[in-house]
Amino acid sequence: MVDKPTRNPMAFLLPHEFTHSWNGKYRRPAGLVTSDFQEPEKTRLLWIYEGLTEYIGTILTARCGLLTPEESRDYIALTAEKMQNQRGRRWRPLLDTTVGAPNNFFGGGWESWSRSADYYDEGVLIWLEVDARIRQLTSGSRSLDDFCRAFFGGETGPPAVKPYTLDDVVAELNALAPYDWKTYFERRLTSTADHAPLDGIEQSGWRLSHADKPSSLFQQSESMSKNTYLASSVGLVLSAEGAVVDVIPGSVADRAGVGPGMKVAAVNSRRFTSDGLTRAITAAKSDHHPLELLTENGEFFKTFTVDYHDGLKYPHLVRNESKPDLLTQIFKPLTPPNGKASAAAAD
Repeated sequence: MVDKPTRNPMAFLLPHEFTHSWNGKYRRPAGLVTSDFQEPEKTRLLWIYEGLTEYIGTILTARCGLLTPEESRDYIALTAEKMQNQRGRRWRPLLDTTVGAPNNFFGGGWESWSRSADYYDEGVLIWLEVDARIRQLTSGSRSLDDFCRAFFGGETGPPAVKPYTLDDVVAELNALAPYDWKTYFERRLTSTADHAPLDGIEQSGWRLSHADKPSSLFQQSESMSKNTYLASSVGLVLSAEGAVVDVIPGSVADRAGVGPGMKVAAVNSRRFTSDGLTRAITAAKSDHHPLELLTENGEFFKTFTVDYHDGLKYPHLVRNESKPDLLTQIFKPLTPPNGKASAAAAD
């Protein structure tokens, strides 16, 4: 795609699939290597198969120039915000989304409570933290790039599949940067929590914040999905026609009684439009009147009062000057435009 607003939200896809040539095709979780179609696949390591691939695809998108460094930070912010709003982590650990992978794509509403294929996006946050921690443990001399070279590197020859286990991954990480990696992964995979794992962003010298204006990438993503994403403010995700795609559990919309399957017909007595709803949210910040959402649910109409006055909230990353900017280093190309690899990349 040459149209940038259309291309940007999916710019990571080509690097993602390219990465699968060695993380998935050559090296593959042992549970996904089966002798025939009668043997069920064991999907526990999808957070490596897909999660690590999603992370590598994200940073390769920045390194090859498909996204600018600023756009790449915005992509990380969108990913982190999406995972923050997955309130199902309070009862369902990430590992369960890998085990239940065959059932993750049926939809039906309340995705933010039931969780779906979160091993993709949460995998980005987990492997960013691994990358940042390796850099810290080795005083910047090593990174996840070195792990990938050692673990996924192969020899020239005919196609091959080399299965791996979690113990293999942990052993290679320990050889690179000694740490209790097994306990770290167990905690990230098996624990429930109120919040997404944002330590990698913070260790990289940034923090997730909010502004009342969306980034260009956020707007492009909304345009591509044809949804209005207000999860971080009122707690709603709506289609262009006002259908409630999802409601964030515990949000003001949820507490007011709005739920998936309903359709917002009017906002403050005016016919629903996405722009009209965002203007009403902005106005409620100063006039202190609650939002009134007239909803249609089958044959029934009902008005819900949403008492919200904090304005629009869109995710951004903000620099923490007290820490080194590892994220910029991670996004930096290993080979400069003149084609000569840096000394670090050549090691």
